[in-house]
This record gives sequence, structure tokens and C-alpha cells, in this order.
Amino acid sequence: MDRAGLYAGELTINVAEEIYEKHLKEDFPPDEVKPFSIIKEMWSKKNYYMYGFYEKGKGQREETLCAYAFLLADHKRKMLLLDYFAVCGQLRGSGYGSCALAMLREECADWNGIMIEVEDDELPGLDEETRKVRQRRIAFYKGADCQMTTTRSRLWGVDYRIMVLPVMDSQAGEDMAGKIRSVYQCMYDDAALQKRFAITAQ
Repeated sequence: MDRAGLYAGELTINVAEEIYEKHLKEDFPPDEVKPFSIIKEMWSKKNYYMYGFYEKGKGQREETLCAYAFLLADHKRKMLLLDYFAVCGQLRGSGYGSCALAMLREECADWNGIMIEVEDDELPGLDEETRKVRQRRIAFYKGADCQMTTTRSRLWGVDYRIMVLPVMDSQAGEDMAGKIRSVYQCMYDDAALQKRFAITAQ
């Protein structure tokens, strides 16, 4: 699609909270939505970044939110983790996601790469519909230049495969187990990590 009318902007904490209440809580399962107080705390420590992707059509006075991305930051390794990413409502399936991800890559030009957790599509016992949904999500990220790594993790009982979108470092996918653990250390203390997080394959 033509992305000429689409632009990205880093969100203020107040606008981010509005998007959280209006969109994010509707777009993600309740058990995946962390309290906004945690996001705000990490943002205040400069460990969290939020972007909105807006479009202003011809003759329109107001801009329309098309997509948003919330990211956890690890300054030590200069890596980001895509915490929440979604296209808004009826715009899904229209190419906005790919455009927004490309623009996010540009916005994050000073970082080595962006890590993406995708639910494991190769788990035994998955029903066929669930497997297809997960495979479509992986295919979307692959189509946006993200690379699948060999690393797998388990967080809060959910099994993930780890993908990466290289930005400044073309080798950002190396030592992914260390990088994914390091970024979570910016959010959880050691006790919580030991209890809730595990690398299941490197």
C-alpha cells in the first residue's frame, strides 16, 4: 500500500495511556495486558518507548491512529523487545501493519535490533486452527524482514519462538538467549525471572 499519508510519532505518556485504555485492552487477551502503572514506571526509567502510526487523509482535519507499538528497552545491549504491536480495528489486513513495522525500524535507527516473541507454532498437540493463526503471524513478520532465530522461551507459562528485526546490527540475531534474558531483567527482578521465565532452546 502507499504509505505516503502514514507517519510515526513517539507518544507522550498521556496519549499512550489513552491508546492503552481505548485500544490495547481490547486488542490483547486480558492475561497479556500488564497494568499501565508498570508501563509508566518503566517509561519513567527510560526503559520503555511507545509509538503511534497516524494517517491524515486529504481534506481531513484530524489524524487517525492506524497502529501502535510499545517496546521494552535494554540500553546495555541496545536491543528492543516489541511488547505490544497492533493495527487498529477495521484497518487490519490492509497493509498498515507492514508499513508501520517498516517505519518503526526507521524510528529505532540507533538500536541494534528489535526482538519479537511469537507464540510457538510447532508445539505438539496444537489444534489446527491455532497452529494456522500462529503461522500467519510468523509469516507476517517474515514478510517484514524479521528473521526467525533458534531461541525459544517460556514466560508466564506461554511458549514463544524469538524473531528479530535487525536495525543497526545485521548480526542482531546472535546470542538471542542472552539478549532476551537481558531485556527482561529491565522489567523483572531475579526472583520473578527465575520463577516465570526460562530459555527452552537456544
